[in-house]
Amino acid sequence: MLSARQFGVDSMAGRHDVTRPAFRGVVSSRLGAIRIGSNPGRCSVAVRVMTSTSTNPAFTFGKVDEAIAESRRAGPPMTVDGAVQKTGLLLAVALASAMATWIQIASGNAAVMLAASKGAGVVALLSALVTMFKPQWAMGTSLVFSAAQGVAMAGFSVMLEFIYPGIVLNALLLTFGTAASMLVAFQSGLIRVTNKFRDGVLMVTGGYFMIMLLTWVMSMFGVRLPNILSSGPLGIGLGLVAASLAAANLLLDFDMIRSAARARMPKWFEWYSGFSLMMTLVWMYTEVLRLLSMFAKGGRGDD
Repeated sequence: MLSARQFGVDSMAGRHDVTRPAFRGVVSSRLGAIRIGSNPGRCSVAVRVMTSTSTNPAFTFGKVDEAIAESRRAGPPMTVDGAVQKTGLLLAVALASAMATWIQIASGNAAVMLAASKGAGVVALLSALVTMFKPQWAMGTSLVFSAAQGVAMAGFSVMLEFIYPGIVLNALLLTFGTAASMLVAFQSGLIRVTNKFRDGVLMVTGGYFMIMLLTWVMSMFGVRLPNILSSGPLGIGLGLVAASLAAANLLLDFDMIRSAARARMPKWFEWYSGFSLMMTLVWMYTEVLRLLSMFAKGGRGDD
């Protein structure tokens, strides 16, 4: 079990260093101090500079500040241990719903479950939007998001598994192996999340999503960019960039959780932290699965 001390968080009361300008990636580039007032119903933000450097939609568009103001009651602050536990629970829910969907498809209910997976994708999107606009509801909405996302990802994965047997297991191993490696590197200090690192990840991630948006818009008008999403060198190269960006964004999320604990964010932020990590992990798994399918397609010589 990961501990708050392993993340460098002093858990003793009154020892949280909330005056350091380290709280970047939680909607703002710096959040010098967040203080839950001693009077219940009060929540004051002491120092705040609203310049976002987060690439995670949960923190770029999430209404965290409004949620803190609306909480209106003092309580125990979040901890790193709590965020890790919530993330584990959300991941278990997603895996359980994915396994149940997979079993149903394998049992002969493919048509029904594939249709259900499409509907689950819509539910996951709606629950994600609700969570971002009402972060204090994350305890419930993040569970809905994880369950729906598990169903949706199972439907997507099983179709590729039928074409390229073994691809899903490899994608899962690569995703969780990469996530674990990033966590170890972050904890050990091998990789440090500096301002330059954040700015670099932000710039490259923004460029990647601009390319994806341009590709999608042009496809609506019947214009197809050659090889950008195919199994050719350009498509594979872009897939490698996307998978690397997802891994880099995991480091930003880890840094956010540590900084949020230092800043004594409200308890519900543990669930919101787990939700943000789930979004990044889903993105990484999707990109890894797509990249492996490109390699498999190229190896088989498919058109």
